[in-house]
Amino acid sequence: MALREKIRGFSNALESDVEAKVPEEDIVVDDLSCTSFCFPLLYRDEQYYELACHIYDRFIEKLNVKAELTEKMVREVVLKHISEFSIPKTSLKGEIADFLIDNLLYYGPITTIARLAGNGLNDIIVNTKDYIDVIYEGQTLTTPFRFRSEEDLRKIISRMLNESNRKVDESSPIASAKLPDGSRIEIQIPPIAANIDKDGNPGSYVTVRKFREIPLLFESLIDSHMIDLKMAYFLIKAVKGKLNIVVSGGTSSGKTTFLNAVTRFIDERDQLLTIEDTKEMKPQLPCHSIRSFEARPENEEGAGAVTIETLLRTALRSSPRRIIVGECRGPEIVTMLNAMNTGHPGSMTTIHADDTKEAIVRIENMFLEARPTANMNFVRSQIISAVDLIVQIVRFPDGRRRIVKISEPEKRVEDNGVVSMLDVFEFSRVINNDNPMDSSGNFKVVSASTRAVNKMLQHGVVLENRIFDNDFVVTKEMIIKELKDFHPSRMCGWKTNYMNEIVQASFGGTKNILERWPNLQS
Repeated sequence: MALREKIRGFSNALESDVEAKVPEEDIVVDDLSCTSFCFPLLYRDEQYYELACHIYDRFIEKLNVKAELTEKMVREVVLKHISEFSIPKTSLKGEIADFLIDNLLYYGPITTIARLAGNGLNDIIVNTKDYIDVIYEGQTLTTPFRFRSEEDLRKIISRMLNESNRKVDESSPIASAKLPDGSRIEIQIPPIAANIDKDGNPGSYVTVRKFREIPLLFESLIDSHMIDLKMAYFLIKAVKGKLNIVVSGGTSSGKTTFLNAVTRFIDERDQLLTIEDTKEMKPQLPCHSIRSFEARPENEEGAGAVTIETLLRTALRSSPRRIIVGECRGPEIVTMLNAMNTGHPGSMTTIHADDTKEAIVRIENMFLEARPTANMNFVRSQIISAVDLIVQIVRFPDGRRRIVKISEPEKRVEDNGVVSMLDVFEFSRVINNDNPMDSSGNFKVVSASTRAVNKMLQHGVVLENRIFDNDFVVTKEMIIKELKDFHPSRMCGWKTNYMNEIVQASFGGTKNILERWPNLQS
C-alpha cells in the first residue's frame, strides 16, 4: 500500500498538468493505470514526447566520449544540456533526464517501466515498437510507452542480448537470455514476428519476466488469501514432514512464489539443492544450506548446453537431502521421480497443468516421452510411490492467485485408467454476477488425509486429525507457534516491525538482517 500511496500522490501532483494539456479522450490507456503506477507525462502527450526525442537527438549529436559512461557522469551532463531548452513544465525536466539516461545507457522504456512499477511488476510485453503492455500485480495493463522506431527497438534488443553474449538476426530470429538483475527475456524478430507496426513495417517482440528481489514470506500468502490458515497449517506440516510435493498451475500462477515461501520450513541442516532453467528460487535458508544450479543453453555453434536432466544427475551425486527442480517439462521427470523414491524425501518441483488429475497425466506423458517402451503400470507405480501431494494454483481474472486444491495420489487406478486422487482441501469460487472478475470464495476440507499424515509421522511430525474437521478453527497464533518452535530466529511476517525490517533489507539492509536472512544478499 505504501508504494501505491506514494505513486498516487505523484499522480495527483501531475493531475492539473495533464488536464491542462491532454484531453482525456486522447489518453488511450487502460483504466487500471490510475490505480497502479503513474505513467510519465512525456509518454502521455505527443508534443512532450517529441520534445524529449528532440532533446535526446541534440544530446547524441554533441556527445563525443570515448570512455565508458556512468549514470552519474551522464546525469550531470544531461541536466546541463536540458537547461538549454525551454521546458514548459517543471515536472518534465526529471522525466526528460530519465528518458535520455534510460535510452542512452539502459533499455529505454523497459527500464522506465521497471523503475516505476517496482516489486509489483511481473512482465513487460513489447509488441512491435508501438505497444508495450505490462502485467502488474497479476493484472494486464495497456500503457502509453513505446519505442521511437524499429531501429531503436533493435538497438535495445542488441544491448540486452550483449549482456549474455548472444545475438539475434534473420537467420536466428529467436533468442532467450538473462539480464544482470536476473530477469528473463524472450525475443522474436521478423520474419517470424509477423505483426506490422504503425509505419507499415514488421516489428519485433520482447517479453521481460521480472522476479521479486525479496521473496514473499509465507504469511503474505495467507494475508493475500492465496491460502487460508487451515490449509497453511497443513502445508507447513507437510514441508516439515518431508512430503514430496508437486506444484501445478499455469504460467504466472505463482508456483515459484509458493516454493520460495515454503522453503522457510525446511530444516537448515538439510542440504537443499535447487535446479532451474533460469534462476528464480531464493530459498529462505542460510547460504550454507543451499546449492543452486542453473541450466545453460547451447551457444551460437550449437554446443555447450547443460540441461536440467544433466544437472539433476550431477546433483544426485552431490549428497543432497532435498531437491527442488524449478520446473519439470521433459526427460528430467524420470530422474526426479527416482530421486523422490530413493532417499530424498521432501523434494519438490512444478509442472504446467490445470488440475491435480491432469498433473498426474502430464507426468505420465513426460515419462513416456523419455522412456517410450516403459510399461504404463510401472510408470504409474513410480508416480504413486514418489508423489505425496499435488498443490494446484490458479490465477483468476482479477489477478488474484489461489491454491484451489491439494490432493494426494491414491494407490489405485480408476476405471478410465487415471490414477485416483484424494482431494484434501479445495477452494470453491462464489460466482458474482455483478462482477464476473471477482474471485471470492471459500476454502474447505474435502477429505481427511491418511497417506500424508502417516508419512509426516515417519519424519517426526505429528498432525492431529482434528485439522480435517471443518468446524475446527486454525488460528494465526498456531501458525506463529509452528514457526517459532521450528526456528525461533527467523522473522515473522506478522510482527509489528516486519515492514521496517523488509524496507531496511530492500535498501541495503543492516548486518543484523543479512545475518538472519543471508539470501537477501543475492
